[in-house]
Amino acid sequence: MSSAGDGPYLTLRISNGLLLVRDGVGTWLIHGAADELVYPAADRPVWLLPLLEHTPSDVSAELADVSLADTPLPALVRFALTAWGKHWPTLALDWLDAGWPTRDLRDVLADMKDSRELSQPLRYRALRLWSTSAPA
Repeated sequence: MSSAGDGPYLTLRISNGLLLVRDGVGTWLIHGAADELVYPAADRPVWLLPLLEHTPSDVSAELADVSLADTPLPALVRFALTAWGKHWPTLALDWLDAGWPTRDLRDVLADMKDSRELSQPLRYRALRLWSTSAPA
């Protein structure tokens, strides 16, 4: 992480030379080290997927200065739950099992638990998380 007067306010290394940066006005951006281009993080959720290879507590610790709800992470988890294959949905479910909030993801979990395209283990995990996140 770094904080500088006119530079990025908060920085988190994603992977492969990509950095997630919150600038001084609170905008989340992805900086490419190789091309030095800057992209809005909301426009490139697929580039954030490698963050799911870390535990949510590790990622949260790197972003301790901000509310996680104000980061691209909630959108990333939602995106990963609907991603192709089983790797990214599995990692997103791992985050939910580790305590990541499920309240705003009930609709995605409901779709997952009923999906015939997903494997039975993924559907079962989605059902369990969906059931335990039921509104009181």
